Amino acid sequence: MSTTGQEETTISTRSLHQDERIDFWIDSVARMLVRLECNGSTLDGIDATLTQHDFLLFKACDIAANRHAIVRSSQCIRADQRDAVFVCLMNSGSGYTFQGVNCMLHKPGDVVVYDTASPYGHGFPDDMAMTVLDIPRKVFETSVGPWRYRDLIKIDHTDGVTRWVVKQIQELLCVPSSLASHEREQRGMRVLDLLQSALVIRDGSPSASRSTIHLLQRTKAYIEAHLGDEALDCNSISRAMNMSPRQLARVFEIERMSITRFVWSRRLERCHADLRDPSLRHLCVSEIAFRWGFNNSAHFSRSYRGRYGETPTQTRASMSGKGTPREV
Repeated sequence: MSTTGQEETTISTRSLHQDERIDFWIDSVARMLVRLECNGSTLDGIDATLTQHDFLLFKACDIAANRHAIVRSSQCIRADQRDAVFVCLMNSGSGYTFQGVNCMLHKPGDVVVYDTASPYGHGFPDDMAMTVLDIPRKVFETSVGPWRYRDLIKIDHTDGVTRWVVKQIQELLCVPSSLASHEREQRGMRVLDLLQSALVIRDGSPSASRSTIHLLQRTKAYIEAHLGDEALDCNSISRAMNMSPRQLARVFEIERMSITRFVWSRRLERCHADLRDPSLRHLCVSEIAFRWGFNNSAHFSRSYRGRYGETPTQTRASMSGKGTPREV
């Protein structure tokens, strides 16, 4: 059984006959996430529900099920060729995940991150609930960083700072179904920012304290609210945050980029989103660039092409919609 709303879709095996459940579950998960094989369940068949929430940058799937095990084999990978990084947040129950030579046990509060282009498997001995973030590789590498791990990694809930970060992520993922698309996208961006911080902590950055991460998120929120201000720069941001530019630069060491580069990147991302928005086709490219803080259309076009591999006009032309866009 499946139901679909404006921003979410739910599938469940509960109304199906026992001998139909596994096939339905595998087919549905292949359509909504990735192709898998189900290696085991209770004698009554798998009792499972999946609700998928769209955050535009990625999708979040809440999964609750009884005892079962799944495997993504090389054959499954060849069959669907999907390219994503999965982030699994354990909400209740316990389980294990294996990939390559690594096998991780995880409990509520733990996070497991892995590359879906390599074979892996999950096993759950009892009832469980988890949230899976399905992040396209391009989005992950742009917003979080390049995938630099050989196999799966675990972010342990026993670390106090990490536990706080994961809690913030979980709160952002709890959204009402009525939330507007742009608000969902903003939440998605904050989730990816926090995930980046969690990985920095996990990798042992000496500067990643809870206070530093909290200040980083506050600074990013200020930048987001003032991206359209042409005067937004390191000095104006440091004054707003009541710190010196040197202190602000140290906070942004977690990002592995300068604050100027971060502002530039976010402005390009907002322009990219607006160019794909059919409701903004009445705005010309330069108007969109200027509304997000760029003051030179030629420089904007070069920067945009360097980031996205195409011109702003090509991005807009690739989008379907009514009306004739203005391109000058």
